[in-house]
Parts: sequence; C-alpha cells; structure tokens
Amino acid sequence: MGRLGKFVFSFVLFIIVCYGGLVWFANHEVEKGFNAAVDSTEGLDVTYADLWFDLFDRTVTLTDVKATLASGKQYTADEVIVYAFDERHSIPHFIRAQANGLTVTPSVLGLPATPEMKELIGDLTLDYRYDSATKSLNLATLAFDEARLGKVEVSGTMTQLDLDQFRVENLVGLRIKDAEFRLRNRQLMDTLFENGAAALGATPEVAQQQLIAELDMLAEQAGKANKPIPEKAFLELKRFVEQPEMLIVRAAPQEPVPYLYFFMGRDLYENLHLLNLSVESRIVEKNQ
Repeated sequence: MGRLGKFVFSFVLFIIVCYGGLVWFANHEVEKGFNAAVDSTEGLDVTYADLWFDLFDRTVTLTDVKATLASGKQYTADEVIVYAFDERHSIPHFIRAQANGLTVTPSVLGLPATPEMKELIGDLTLDYRYDSATKSLNLATLAFDEARLGKVEVSGTMTQLDLDQFRVENLVGLRIKDAEFRLRNRQLMDTLFENGAAALGATPEVAQQQLIAELDMLAEQAGKANKPIPEKAFLELKRFVEQPEMLIVRAAPQEPVPYLYFFMGRDLYENLHLLNLSVESRIVEKNQ
C-alpha cells in the first residue's frame, strides 16, 4: 500500500472512530435529557428498552416503551419516534411524533371493553404547533389507526389559547377557527351496530336500519324548518350509515366560534349553523 493509500485508510478510520464517538455522545446526552424531563414531570413514569438519536434527521426513537401516568393508567408501545419537540417551554409549543404498536383501551374509540376486545393496538400520530403571538394552536393531525376497526383522524385550529400561562379556567375563552374529523371505517361501525343491537335486544341489521330512519327523520325536520346546513349534514350521515366507508366532517365558521357558545342553550340546528358544519360520505377504493 502506497503512502496515499495509507493516508486515505488512516483518514477513513479516523472518521469512523470520530463518528462513532459522536453518535455515542449524542445518544448519551439525549437519553440523559429525556430521563431528566421524565423525572421532572410529576406522576409520570416511563421505561424503555432502547433509545436512539439519529444525527442526520435528528429524530429520537424509543423501543418497548411503557408509560404510567399520574392517574395510574398505563400505555405501552412497540416504538415511539419523536421527529420534533419543543424543549424550551413547560407545555411544548410544537410536537411531531408517532407511536407504533400503541396499546389503548377501547374507550378511546367510544367502545366498551369486552372479553373479545379488551384492548386496541394501533399507530398514533400527533403533529401540532402553537403560535404565541396569535395565541393559536394548529393541530395538523391527531390520528389513531387500528388495523381491525379503522382510522380516526382529527385536525383543526383553535384561538384564544395561552399555553404559556395555561390554566384550565381560561379554556372558557377558547375559540374554534376550523376543524375536520375523518373516519376510515373497517369494522368500527359493525361493532357499534352490534353494541346497539345488544342494547335494543335486536339484530345489528335492525339497529342499523333504526339509525337510518332516525337520521332520515332529522333531515326531514331540518328541511321543514328551512335549515339547509343540518339537513345536508343528516342526509350525508344517513348515506354513511347505509354504506359506512369514509366519513368526513368539517367545521368552517365565518368567524372563530367561542367554545362557551355550545353551553348557552342553543339547539342542535343553531350549533351546526354556527360551525358551518358539512358532512361528506365517500366510497373508498378497495386498495385504500
């Protein structure tokens, strides 16, 4: 091997050693910071098998995660990936993260726990950003995807929210600027029909037809009352119940609506009109 070859080999070896040391140091520092953050949060306990920090995309990955909250509730996940996280504020101004193989109770999707379905296992995605100048929070997505039942996704923007001086009582001033709810149904609606049938002492088909009839009646009443927004919403809900594949509910008020308005005695028609609510039922391609 010539001098140039030896130099190149030595230089490459030096880079490998330096990179390995840098990776070890970065992972050690990130793990130390993460553990300190958990320790400083009252009532929170988190254990994990491994933590890895990627120097290139700056993501943090934890495997075999188990979290216990102050309430005693426990959550486990095969993997948690944190793409972005605000460390400067006690309530983070932004988070972009994903939990794969997350185990939760059926109540997350409004379902009762049964011997056949004691827990749900799916992937959770969270992406939000808070703007302290405008006191608004943009929820890009909060989604839970469960292979058997379906995928639920929520997004939207809230204003008049002060995360820096956060107090629960201040939530009365919260305003809804826009919102969207999406449901990609797999077996969730079948499960709901089965639960409804058990309560009625009937078959799931009867429970489904009864719900269709009720939505049809609500749409007819809204039409007679000259309330086009509720009428269209109920008709689209009826279409979804008839063929439950994809449901999209959007709120696009002309001005941000105070959350408190929904507790001031307004009827359902008025609330739907305030939110400028629209409902869409879609048929999904088989490969989606």
